[in-house]
Amino acid sequence: MADSILLIDNDADVLRAVGDYFEGIGYEVGRSDAAEAGFEAFDRMRPDVVILDLHLLDLGGLDVLERLRSQGGSVILLTGQGDMETAVRAMQLGAEHFVTKPVDLNHLATAAARVCAEVRLMRENALLREALDRLVSDLRTSGGEQRHRPQPLAEVERLHIEKTLRFHEGNRTRAAHELGISRATLINKIKVYGLDI
Repeated sequence: MADSILLIDNDADVLRAVGDYFEGIGYEVGRSDAAEAGFEAFDRMRPDVVILDLHLLDLGGLDVLERLRSQGGSVILLTGQGDMETAVRAMQLGAEHFVTKPVDLNHLATAAARVCAEVRLMRENALLREALDRLVSDLRTSGGEQRHRPQPLAEVERLHIEKTLRFHEGNRTRAAHELGISRATLINKIKVYGLDI
């Protein structure tokens, strides 16, 4: 599955050029020309990274950044040459990176790839932490007496697929990518295991 980005910029030329560039290198791209539409697209898409212009017409870029960060978004901020003080403030508010305009697309792509890799690691870490917590809880409830309780491999696979689907809110493409299987294989396993997610 391709990594995904959401572009939020009120400049149609930037949306087109940057969006086409990222699609050309294999990203799934969403575009929005205003903050409110960007929030809707973010909720719908849950992208790996948001590329956000600092100067939007309907809401300030730092306000948009704060709201996206509060919803777990990873944001790269696009700023003008004279906006360095604001860029520093954006980093303090949780922006992953900032890129000055005019945009060097190779530099932006490198920053986006790094952020996407970090997002994948955080998701994997969350799944592993959950599995570890469950294991520790199981050991505590059994009094530590039982060190190994064999489970059928199919049941382990079913549970792992179910948790991954729930983590991605039912998004089969993202779940398949994280599981390292094709979307078609995931759909077949969902049918076999009778999962309703």
